[in-house]
Amino acid sequence: MPYRTFIRLVNYKYLVCIIFLCVSNAYAEELVISKYKYDLYKGNIYFGVSEQTLLKNESTYKFNIKSDSAGIFKFKKDARLETTSFKKDNGVIKPISYKFTKEKKDSFQLIETTFDLDNNYAYTVENNNKQEHINIPYSLDRLSVQIDFQEKMKRGIFEYKYNVIDKGRLRKYSFILHSDDVIKTVFGDTNTKVIKKLIENNKRSTLTWYAVDHDFIPVKIEQYRKESLVFTVILEKVFK
Repeated sequence: MPYRTFIRLVNYKYLVCIIFLCVSNAYAEELVISKYKYDLYKGNIYFGVSEQTLLKNESTYKFNIKSDSAGIFKFKKDARLETTSFKKDNGVIKPISYKFTKEKKDSFQLIETTFDLDNNYAYTVENNNKQEHINIPYSLDRLSVQIDFQEKMKRGIFEYKYNVIDKGRLRKYSFILHSDDVIKTVFGDTNTKVIKKLIENNKRSTLTWYAVDHDFIPVKIEQYRKESLVFTVILEKVFK
């Protein structure tokens, strides 16, 4: 083998090793805090699957919910991904950004919100249209509000109201203690707090069963439109 060719191969292999080590270190820094799998039902019909993952990279947290059609609806593509990035400042959650994507066979939707809570400001971009949120009160997004409320329940707070930027709309969420319940879950017989979530000027409401002895993990969710049950979500597996 010619000397120059040998040197080029050595340099190439050296470069590949550097890239591999950099990528490995980047992933190594991302710590998985929790990961759960849920099944979605309409009545007794299984129609979807969802995974929730909470990660941490240095001082930044990321919470993802990835949902896909399943069962007899698997052929009907409906893939959704919601993700929020946030930091904690003396126990206060401060969202950095929120992203929602929905992909079907013939359509794609992308909504992104960027936060600057120190200046009471945020903006949302949907289909290249930018909407500014100026002089807003302290606000969370659709996912970071879930993390914040779980943290509050760990401290014994079971009712709270939030300002939430919900896909570009500033809304008021109310979490209300509905009842205590014992239900069968992947943990066996499970003590739960049942919380009702209401959205001001919205026909939707949600009942969520939070596992008291398991860090208030949501183990069952029912979403309603007015008085009609739309779908049910059941925790099926805990990865971590």
